[in-house]
Amino acid sequence: MNNTLIAFLLALLPGLIWLVYFIKKDNLPEPKRKILKVFLAGMLMSVPILCFELWLLGDLNKLGIEGTAFLIIKYIFVIGLIEELFKYFAVRFCALKSSEIDEPIDLPIYMIIGALGFATIENIILFCNQSTILLLSPAILTFGRFLGATLLHLLASGIIGYFLALSFYHLKYRYILFSIGFILAVIIHATFNFFLESDIINGVIRSFALVLIIFVFFLLGLKRIKKLKSICKL
Repeated sequence: MNNTLIAFLLALLPGLIWLVYFIKKDNLPEPKRKILKVFLAGMLMSVPILCFELWLLGDLNKLGIEGTAFLIIKYIFVIGLIEELFKYFAVRFCALKSSEIDEPIDLPIYMIIGALGFATIENIILFCNQSTILLLSPAILTFGRFLGATLLHLLASGIIGYFLALSFYHLKYRYILFSIGFILAVIIHATFNFFLESDIINGVIRSFALVLIIFVFFLLGLKRIKKLKSICKL
């Protein structure tokens, strides 16, 4: 088995592990066909995301902004905003209006599935980059992506799904709740990347701590969502 194939298989591992984990959280498992469709939609969204990010970063670099201001704009209004927006669109058009969504937890679950599709493409690109493999062993890189960026992506999208589910039980505040969830997702995403821009050791520690803390609170949120009455129609 050549190194490229090994790298490809390792790139799939973080997303697949998290996918199985969260699918098991669903009381009424979703159709495999729908899961695959949403996962692939998340993967396909990597193309427009990359195009928009390169375009916006090119324009941002021309402005001559430097230091912290540059990083804030880059990670909130370019990386965070674009990625969370397109991940949401992928799931919205593939699943969120589907009659197969029959319980509140389906909303964050589908958002997570779409996010894992996108994160898997990121992992494939990173793992197949020979310079990255030379810097880190495949095992360390796999573990790092599992508890780092892959977990970040699913949590950010999962939070949007969580607030989206809540919004259907508080129709008066529907758009406010969705906005809160989306803004939180973007801020968490940006903060994770911002931490990584600091010195490498402290940055990695802070980033991992951030996603692990949010992961705990997110699981508590899913337990709350499970107690809500089923959604018959969105």
